[in-house]
Amino acid sequence: MHPFSICFRYDKIKTFIGCVLLSGILLYPLLSEAQLAYDQDKFLGNVIASGYNIPDDFDYYWNQVTPENSGKWGSTEPSQDNMNWGSLDRIYEYAQYMDFPFKQHNFIWGQQQPSWITTLDSTEQREEVEEWIRLYGERYPETDFIDVVNEPINAQPPYKQALGGNGETGWDWVIWAFEKAREYCPDARLILNEYNVLHSSTNINKMIEIINLLKERDLIDAIGIQGHYFELRYYSITALKNGLDKLAETGLPIYISEFEINEEDDDVQVQGYQKYFPLLWEHPGVHGITQWGYIQDAIWQTNGYLIRRDGSERPAMEWLRDYLENSVSVKHPTISPAGYRLHQNFPNPFNPSTEIVYQLPEPGQIRMEIVNLSGQQVRALVDEVQSPGEYTVQWNACDDSGNRVPSGVYFYNLRIKGLSRSFAESKKMLLLK
Repeated sequence: MHPFSICFRYDKIKTFIGCVLLSGILLYPLLSEAQLAYDQDKFLGNVIASGYNIPDDFDYYWNQVTPENSGKWGSTEPSQDNMNWGSLDRIYEYAQYMDFPFKQHNFIWGQQQPSWITTLDSTEQREEVEEWIRLYGERYPETDFIDVVNEPINAQPPYKQALGGNGETGWDWVIWAFEKAREYCPDARLILNEYNVLHSSTNINKMIEIINLLKERDLIDAIGIQGHYFELRYYSITALKNGLDKLAETGLPIYISEFEINEEDDDVQVQGYQKYFPLLWEHPGVHGITQWGYIQDAIWQTNGYLIRRDGSERPAMEWLRDYLENSVSVKHPTISPAGYRLHQNFPNPFNPSTEIVYQLPEPGQIRMEIVNLSGQQVRALVDEVQSPGEYTVQWNACDDSGNRVPSGVYFYNLRIKGLSRSFAESKKMLLLK
């Protein structure tokens, strides 16, 4: 046994826990194995619209995060030099806490930039764009992916000339943007993101032209293809696959960045998933898919939702789970049921002290939290475990200040990031006085 106390490790807890719980969001998940793409060799993610209202079932379904609007320049700097980071902070910190890949969306897009940018001269515009990219990189250094330029073919920004315009290459402004992203975000994978590509030889050729210019300069790491239903529904599977094949020939991974099937009829929607999702998911060039919303009344395409407003799942969600459960693609080596395990605490009910026991088959980072029914953190710890074994946490029903907490129901949540896989589980305990 390797006992350690939960009462003396609070100094190591990520600041995210406090700031998000203060906003009233309950973040503690069900088993991570319930995530649709758990144990797959590619992620299945989704967007979070607001960091102040993170869905409490997000981590039950998805394992990658993209801010829907909070990361766009127009949202982040609505007035010049007055940055509004709050919502993006919380989404980023949530992804960090959950160990989900985080993709910034986006740096440059002609459809959503601050209105004040058009009032500046070219020199000022260029300086402001560079400042925006620099400030982002300084604040969010652990970003995994960035849509550096969004829709370079279909939605060029009004300040394009300030960044170099077409120039000698025809795409100098895009090259400049990627140069600045590489400079200020050196650890992120940089993406060129576009829509209406797979079925269009014209757009594919333009994308490949830009990609090759960026590849020559070591400025691009991946390709983003939005994959909205309106981009797919009128074209054959063969045509769409040919488009994916051609993009994959660049040697860069492809990420489907904004996918949904916008159909009011349940049967038609599930048929759309059955037709298009396997095409995208099973293509060897595709390394991940991000859905663009999933909750009714909180989604860009009105009928693209997968969860009804009463919390029930549409048939497409049920099909998606069954499909992924039967997929043969596995990300992590199998660990036996005797591996990661969270035991029931003893005794339960308890007064005044209880032991929480868990078993580890390998070293890993441990995060343990105790929360009340309102999702408020009572105590927490983060620890690095260097050797396998059975570990014990003793909780003496005190809060972080050493005060006794009221009697009632509490939950203890264990999260482990191991060498070969992750684990999360929650159990209930009852405190008597």
